[in-house]
Amino acid sequence: MAIIIGPILGWRGEQDGASLVSVMIVRNDDAAPGTVTWSTGAEGAGGTGALVKLSDFASSTVYAAEVSVPPTQERQSVEYSISGDDRRWRFTVPGRGDRPRIAYGSCNGFSLPGDMRRIADKNALWRDLIGEHAREPFHLLMMGGDQIYADQLWDLVPELRRFNELPRDDRIRKKASASLRTNLERFFLTTYTDRFGPDAAAEAFASIPTLMMWDDHDIFDGWGSYSPEEQNSPVFQAIFAVARKAFALFQLMTSPDGGTWPRLPGEAFNALLHCGGCAILVLDLRSERTQSQILSPASWEAVFAAVDAAHGLRHLLVMSSIPVLHPDMSFIERTLGLLPGNQGGIEDDLNDQWVSYNHKTERLRLIHRLFDFAAANGTRVTIVSGDVHVAANGVIESTRRPVRDTNAEVITQLTSSAIVHPPPPRVVRFFLEQIGSQVQEIDRDITGRMLQFPATTYRFVAERNWMTIEVDDVDRIWINWRIEGAPQPLTKVIHPCAEVAPGAVTPATTA
Repeated sequence: MAIIIGPILGWRGEQDGASLVSVMIVRNDDAAPGTVTWSTGAEGAGGTGALVKLSDFASSTVYAAEVSVPPTQERQSVEYSISGDDRRWRFTVPGRGDRPRIAYGSCNGFSLPGDMRRIADKNALWRDLIGEHAREPFHLLMMGGDQIYADQLWDLVPELRRFNELPRDDRIRKKASASLRTNLERFFLTTYTDRFGPDAAAEAFASIPTLMMWDDHDIFDGWGSYSPEEQNSPVFQAIFAVARKAFALFQLMTSPDGGTWPRLPGEAFNALLHCGGCAILVLDLRSERTQSQILSPASWEAVFAAVDAAHGLRHLLVMSSIPVLHPDMSFIERTLGLLPGNQGGIEDDLNDQWVSYNHKTERLRLIHRLFDFAAANGTRVTIVSGDVHVAANGVIESTRRPVRDTNAEVITQLTSSAIVHPPPPRVVRFFLEQIGSQVQEIDRDITGRMLQFPATTYRFVAERNWMTIEVDDVDRIWINWRIEGAPQPLTKVIHPCAEVAPGAVTPATTA
């Protein structure tokens, strides 16, 4: 059986207590796709689902089957197989009384070919993740962006090498040929095969249901931060269309039109998925991104409507590929904008951040709406991000008004990056530490600050890392950053909201 990618499990959330999981494979032959058979070992607990064609892609075809595992009181180990393949895989779904156990990673690749030479063992952290999963199974694997690095398309796709040699005006007018689209599909298929194929990563994707959201490198570096003329040019739009199709198929395990992905109304792939007493808000920060917006007004309306309708949550996890809170370097961005010429790509990277001058208003609106939701519902809000190739930990705090519940006025920002990409130079960490010690004035009575990791004197870890997110039996979230080469994880506890004692005016917080 010619399976070249997969199986990859895609988490679809819960429906009437049942765990919904998609099983995706990619084949490069014309054989019938077959079926997925699954069983928990309990009498009558199992079934068979047909692998349905999602789309052709390059020389291959993508198929997926949907599995719905009915709830039980205890967690269940689900064994599944694909017809015509002798292998067996397992994944775990939580029981009714279980709290979710989540792994989180981002930046699964290399910006430049030379980066690989800086890493002795590029998949070491994937093996660490699989080892932790064998010790105590994860229910969910969140991948927060840059699951692949497609930046080499400018060198490896022949038409794009020639395209880059043209004057800027000619590049903007250049039409995208059918052969370019064909070669782009070949490039993306090869790239996904390379990054999703290593044994440890493939084992994780086949044994832990995933929840993935793309970022710029899944298209190419800085997508959404280019000038309107460049971004709307035929060649750029052709690249985006193929990258979007690949993302939908290989990361969301759905057809390019959205299919079974539970996305909210709009062009972006935003979603709100429930998991026990928690929910995960997945924000797509690339589909509609321009220099002047991150999400369209219509998408924000759909996102906020979905969040406002979610009641009874102890925690809301917001999956934002780029950190909402990070050291503010917008003054450097504005300075570079006054200088002639290209500043070595630095300006694009700065434009790409939430704290970019052009995106601060949109960021402020998001922060206010999350505080409104937390205060109205007694729900603790936590943002989980990647992108920046460091581990970091911060809080956004509001003293604007009294609140009914403690911790409703605190939003925690967790950053974990990268699981494969090499860390930045030590001088970058030094620079981050200096700027990161400053308190950001986000709005009147709203501040942001980066916290030192517990039992340390630093705010940023410039080593490869991934993270575990576990909810305990009193609804605290335990965060463990697994740092490459460190003897033990770095740990943080996030407490749920609790009603303020009668007569209290300003509640104590537990950031």
